Amino acid sequence: MQANDTTLPAALLRQIIDYNPETGLMLWKPRRPEMFEDGYRDAAGNCANWNAIYAGKPALTALQRKGYLGGVCVGFRVKAHRVAWTIVTGNWPKNHIDHINGNPQDNRIANLRDVTNHVNHLNVKMQSNNRSGRCGVRFCPESGRWNARIKFQKRERHLGMFATFEDACRAREPAERELGFHPNHGKMRANEVLRPPLGRV
Repeated sequence: MQANDTTLPAALLRQIIDYNPETGLMLWKPRRPEMFEDGYRDAAGNCANWNAIYAGKPALTALQRKGYLGGVCVGFRVKAHRVAWTIVTGNWPKNHIDHINGNPQDNRIANLRDVTNHVNHLNVKMQSNNRSGRCGVRFCPESGRWNARIKFQKRERHLGMFATFEDACRAREPAERELGFHPNHGKMRANEVLRPPLGRV
């Protein structure tokens, strides 16, 4: 199985996948017999069998690591969001594809952006073990107060101790704006997904 998806031309992806940019969903398009010619198999028969099983069915819906959707496309393991970007723009993303609303299964083109690793980390999910419901805010039982902090480029900044949860949350807001965090940062938990995968590939 080849791993470098960027060798797949955008034109080929458009030929075999029907991507709806408004919903983010993908369907397998019918394939032609010449796509199955290798000199050893019955191309027409294999093509007919493939189309009978897969054509018109959801594509790249296998649940992958970190909640992404993907699957195998003509011998390449691919992620659905990267394929969506490539079909629409004609080019594979140069950096990371960030899901703006934090949902890794929402592959609408309006929810995707090609960003650097640094920018991508400014819009991540809340850790699944977070107890307060707010990134960077935790209760300290020793003092009975709320601690606010923010981590940026591997350095943690202490923002203060506060009597209420609300005050600790408010302390993070200007720091997030100053450091360029996305408004959706931490709005979803790491184990939260908004819609289940549509079948399997």
